[in-house]
Amino acid sequence: MFTPFGNTLSIISYYVSLLVPLLLAVAIVLFFWGLVKFIANASDEAARESGKNLMIWGMIAIFVMVAFWSIIGYVQSSLGVSGNINTGSAPTVSIVPMT
Repeated sequence: MFTPFGNTLSIISYYVSLLVPLLLAVAIVLFFWGLVKFIANASDEAARESGKNLMIWGMIAIFVMVAFWSIIGYVQSSLGVSGNINTGSAPTVSIVPMT
């Protein structure tokens, strides 16, 4: 039987488990977009600086998201609240043989 506190933590954990992977994906895309800008504009110093800033902020965001994810997991295990982050399964492609 859930207590009100445990139920509230479960609800928060559910929403965090949906939000953190999404934000992590955005941070990774931000990092790689900065990398592309940095490499593509090798001759333009201002554009290179912009790409470098995007990479730095992307790395900071990745670090913060992974740290946040770890802290939530630690708090869950410390309080005895069970939960996991469902990342789903990888998409599959079925190959139909040609006859």
